[in-house]
Amino acid sequence: MKTLATDNCGSRRFLSRRVKLLVTAVAVLVAVVAVLGMAFFMAWLTIGGGVWRSEVPVVEAALRSPDRLALLVDSCNGNPEVTLFRETNTEVQVKVIASSTPFRGGPECLDTVEVQLQEPLRDRVVVDKHTEQSVKVSTINPPSG
Repeated sequence: MKTLATDNCGSRRFLSRRVKLLVTAVAVLVAVVAVLGMAFFMAWLTIGGGVWRSEVPVVEAALRSPDRLALLVDSCNGNPEVTLFRETNTEVQVKVIASSTPFRGGPECLDTVEVQLQEPLRDRVVVDKHTEQSVKVSTINPPSG
């Protein structure tokens, strides 16, 4: 009588081969994504100068006249622009965007953007809607002459 021997070795080799293929495919996919990501990043730095526009905090405000407000924003030569300007009886709400260059410049320089109020500021509070914080307002006396 012949005995039939079962061999699990073939199924283990097949499973092992599948795992190796899966690991290789995942490694190749990760490498391709990394290379494409780096290529996109380098193109953005080279062509776009590594610049993007986003909201920036208003650090302080200066009252240039009773109805003219200069906003000092945390961007360094970032060409700031007011994207929200709303006046109520109790506050002046502002939001500013500017270009950001993370590999150049630094936090030591501020930009200014001015807004014309419909009415004098008086005792209204200036609120930066990006940070939801009130902004300190100082008064700049225009030169006499």
